[in-house]
Amino acid sequence: MIGRFTLLAVVFALSSHADTLRLRNGSIVNGTYLGGTADDVRFSVNDEVQHYARADVAEIVFSSSNAPAANSETPRIDMGPDIAGAPFLRGSAGYIPLEREIGTMSRGGGMYGMGASVYRVQGPRSPVRVRQGDRLVFVVRLNRGGDPRQFQLYRLESRMGYRQTQPSMGGAPPALPVTINKIGDSVYEITPARALYPGEYAVSPMNSNESYCFGVDY
Repeated sequence: MIGRFTLLAVVFALSSHADTLRLRNGSIVNGTYLGGTADDVRFSVNDEVQHYARADVAEIVFSSSNAPAANSETPRIDMGPDIAGAPFLRGSAGYIPLEREIGTMSRGGGMYGMGASVYRVQGPRSPVRVRQGDRLVFVVRLNRGGDPRQFQLYRLESRMGYRQTQPSMGGAPPALPVTINKIGDSVYEITPARALYPGEYAVSPMNSNESYCFGVDY
């Protein structure tokens, strides 16, 4: 009887300190986080190891007993945005998609049409707006082997009907400095290294003409 009581007490103690796995379809799974890779998350549920596709996992919340200090916030693993390969703006209620446009290269006049080159996107102003005093954090989830340094931040000049990068006499347009931090398996934060002035901007991978645009207001 004593042995049985002790066993039940241990089982109750383990179950009362379960980690929580929240899936993107809204399902909640309680168990123990066993680790994972860029593609797979392992969770122990009822003494069985379950595998979940990483793309289906929205968040992992650890039990309060695993917190580093009594007054610390319950630790979490940020699984990143639903869509891989696209930067999102982190908001108070979740991830905010940026305006996605395809940039086209254009050259200025110059001699024999070989002037400075620029990349242009449609529309003079992005519908995605932030304020100058806001702390901007972009989050991107990459596929296996992806390099977050491919994402560059550009200032855009607003013109009649379009926005364009600063002129460049060769190669990529001049980029603004950013800070990159890894916050999860293949999940990264991209933060401007200094405050952005009011105007139009785009985050764009160097190997693509995809431009993820936003604007900064006073």
